[in-house]
Amino acid sequence: MHGLTLVMSAVAESSTTISAAGPVGLIAVTAGIGGLVYGLVRRRKPAPVAPQNQRVVPDPEQV
Repeated sequence: MHGLTLVMSAVAESSTTISAAGPVGLIAVTAGIGGLVYGLVRRRKPAPVAPQNQRVVPDPEQV
């Protein structure tokens, strides 16, 4: 019976301790989701293509 009380008191003590891991984890997940959404929205805007990167189309008359 003494062992059971020891286990119960250990469970009660561990459940009452507050750690910073919960709020920090939530903040990290929120920042990650926000960054993902920002990156997807930013990627939708077409970037101008430099003349050096234009697609080369062969002229059918020269082939």
